[in-house]
Amino acid sequence: MSVFDIVITVLLAILCLITIVFDIASFRSWAKAKEKTFIGNWADIIFRVLLAVMFLLRPFSVITVLFLVTLALTTPLAFTCLSPEGMRNAFGLNPVSNLSYEYKKNNISIETLYIYAQNKPKAAAYNLGIKKPKTVKMLADWYGKHGYENPLTK
Repeated sequence: MSVFDIVITVLLAILCLITIVFDIASFRSWAKAKEKTFIGNWADIIFRVLLAVMFLLRPFSVITVLFLVTLALTTPLAFTCLSPEGMRNAFGLNPVSNLSYEYKKNNISIETLYIYAQNKPKAAAYNLGIKKPKTVKMLADWYGKHGYENPLTK
């Protein structure tokens, strides 16, 4: 093993441990919500699959295994948990009072849910799980609309 391989292996091992801590914190936060729904973005999932395939095509090594384990461990972080209290993540809760939402088509005409948070200039975009009845009802009941009428609740 070269010095470069050792450095990459150590960095991936550290990243793997950090990801485990974030996963545990996320699961604990999600468990606190009595009612919850999960949303995500298909581009993030496709990116993860392409990365995994790219590394599976490489020769088998410790680096490949550590990368794939880290990639698998980051998969829960690709989803956002919505609850009546707000968006739950590893860092805690972003309360409903700080959030608003909007459904519209994105640049490639895919229906997308945009969630706006106070003090953030850009909205988070989601397109997985956004039409589940539970998600639509939760947004309509507890989250503020971002200057529009929700077409899914008409």
